[in-house]
Amino acid sequence: MGKRQNAEETYMVSQYRLSGRHAQRSYQLVNWIDTKKTLRLFKRNVDVIKNAPLVGFLYHRLADVDKTKDPETQKVYDYSVMDSQMIDAHHEMMYNFRLIMLLDKEYEPDDEKRIDKGLRHFAEDEEDRNRFESYLRGGIDVLYEKLIQGAEKEEDYLEKMYDFTEDFHGRFNEGINREEVLAKLRK
Repeated sequence: MGKRQNAEETYMVSQYRLSGRHAQRSYQLVNWIDTKKTLRLFKRNVDVIKNAPLVGFLYHRLADVDKTKDPETQKVYDYSVMDSQMIDAHHEMMYNFRLIMLLDKEYEPDDEKRIDKGLRHFAEDEEDRNRFESYLRGGIDVLYEKLIQGAEKEEDYLEKMYDFTEDFHGRFNEGINREEVLAKLRK
């Protein structure tokens, strides 16, 4: 008899499809940003997929599935990350999933239930997977807005990247007291 696979082994290991504006934006995040085709923000779409949930969570951005259509073909924009890339990214994606489930007090205020979602009953609940993927889409929106939207020249992209880095640092690193963290770690 075959071994029964758990949710952790099966979640985010097959082809992953983005649709609508998220497909468009993810595609733009991996496009070349210079005329010599030497610079781009992300090398592969799977790199966008790996980072976007954390960005969405940190910026408190959730997004529903979008069905924006290509005006010429009238088909919903569609972009896929192949299963081989998703398999390679699986451990990182599962780490991100656990981290978000453990930290998302808005989604689950009860500490014990958050621990269950992140560690004990990992990815078993469809609502948890939907929440994670909503952060993924929200993160794509944030990355697009912060790194692409409004940029026209190479210099614009570099300025936007600098501004995003500064914003990120200001939001998440300035309030951290290094000595306090080290003292807690020594205990």
